Amino acid sequence: MQPSLSRRALLPLPLLVAAPSISTAADFNLMGPDVSFEGGKPKVTTELEARDALTKKVEAATAAGKGIDVERRGQFNEKALFSEDFYFKYGLRPTPTEVLNSPFLPPQAELPFAPVQRRYTGYNKYQERINSGVDAYTGTLRTTIQRGAWDEIPALLEKGVKGKGSNKAGEGTGVAASPLRSSCRAFGLFANTVLQSENDSGTTAANLLARHLVNEVYFSMDDIAAAAAAGDKASAAKAWSRGKEYLDGYLRLVNMPISAKVGEKFVVSDVTI
Repeated sequence: MQPSLSRRALLPLPLLVAAPSISTAADFNLMGPDVSFEGGKPKVTTELEARDALTKKVEAATAAGKGIDVERRGQFNEKALFSEDFYFKYGLRPTPTEVLNSPFLPPQAELPFAPVQRRYTGYNKYQERINSGVDAYTGTLRTTIQRGAWDEIPALLEKGVKGKGSNKAGEGTGVAASPLRSSCRAFGLFANTVLQSENDSGTTAANLLARHLVNEVYFSMDDIAAAAAAGDKASAAKAWSRGKEYLDGYLRLVNMPISAKVGEKFVVSDVTI
């Protein structure tokens, strides 16, 4: 059974929400070691006590670089590609290793149920864009950074701009996102098909984690673009490596529900920069 998830209160900043029946794993020990138990169950605390304890946990995570990040993500995570992710719900930004060892995923928990047909349909719809995106990130983007070809980076990492009507020539004014940026959206949409069913009343924890990983890949692309604009090869390479870690984590997560009846698992490349 999947651990039950409490809905995050809509506050100025995300607050960590306690999830009962969750075992310790990295930064996912949501209840903390200081919780007292009665009869094998967590002792009930008042709302104020719980709020104070959870606020301290978020503050500690923020200090460790894994918590609140308003500057990058916005007040309500509106700057993220997928605004409703694990960070939005819990105020935490776990590393890829922490995600894959979390109590929301095997072997500590079962994957959310998603019918084989749903997974198969999603795989066939998105696998080409996913593979193309992975190839572009580990191939073209990597070699462009290695060459220091900074004038090529903007086109590779174009976010796109929505059209606002037509110009004087009757043409659209929108700018399409680059294939690499667009692939990130495919990453998230595919996760929707394999990490939850259409009958789920809310987004599953596994899917929230997948979105978090995708968002961090996307943010790493922002860092690469900024470093390229400054001609900073070291920072660009560091941002690429960080993004690669989150990309690998995402691929390993979505590979879990890909069975032989769904398709071939995605390849996790071992290339470095």
